[in-house]
Amino acid sequence: MMNYLFEPVQMHNKPLVYGPTTRSTASYPGFYHWHQCCEILFIHQGSGFVIVNQKTYEMRPGMMFFFQPFQLHKIYASVSENTPYVRTMMFFDPHYFNQALHPFRARHAIFERLWRSAQPIEPIDLQFRLAWMEQVFTMYDDRCAVGKGINAEEDMIMLLLHILEAASDTELGRQQNKGAGIEVRPFSYAEQIMSWVEEHYAEDIHLEDIAQRLHLSKSYVSRLFQQETGGNLSEYITARRIKQACRLLQNSSHAVERISEEVGYPNVSYFIRLFKKVVGTTPLKYRSAARQQE
Repeated sequence: MMNYLFEPVQMHNKPLVYGPTTRSTASYPGFYHWHQCCEILFIHQGSGFVIVNQKTYEMRPGMMFFFQPFQLHKIYASVSENTPYVRTMMFFDPHYFNQALHPFRARHAIFERLWRSAQPIEPIDLQFRLAWMEQVFTMYDDRCAVGKGINAEEDMIMLLLHILEAASDTELGRQQNKGAGIEVRPFSYAEQIMSWVEEHYAEDIHLEDIAQRLHLSKSYVSRLFQQETGGNLSEYITARRIKQACRLLQNSSHAVERISEEVGYPNVSYFIRLFKKVVGTTPLKYRSAARQQE
């Protein structure tokens, strides 16, 4: 029964998927669901409630909700023409940004508290920063409107840093500044698998290596990953490798042969065929198109 509540997010080989600000005036009853990644929901306008961790929270402008991977939640908005539900949502791979945010120690600490805490994270009230947050989201909405989207790693990191900067001025940030410790929640099996893949995707990965790490059978590992994420483990490994290949093609001058090896594909011909199948173009054409957009 619980599997029907899972709502997989199609990341399209990106570490962050940004949903431009959306306005709803039709009924929005919501449903209980969870995702395989982190989600941030920011309320611009609207009334209703959000249920998470078996608690109900009031929805109002300036509230920001952070949902951890596999965290069951429901959003209900009381909607009409005069009282629209306006929100910005984004989904992202926390393992990726756990590394990318490391140089920003204070903001990284807040990020870890949001992502890893076993204690329920209360909604973050940013009403006092509402105008500033509106400006931030308008800037990224404009990029999406002209077709640019948020593709560059720097843009994605800056977006999260803006959000974490706002959160640092709240009770969450004050707890972090006081050095208040957190009880770290245990990773689900799927999160443990994704974390292992993050460390080893450039290597020759065998299912038995993951199974041995988790002390489970190979068939059970595959079944667990499918149940918890709605996706195939081999497809996830491919997506992670291709995502890194895209990054290297955009940000380095390495030859395709070297990039192929660095992301775990010693056979460059196979890598090129796989890259074209996943991305829709060859590595060299992808690099050329990416540089023309700069």
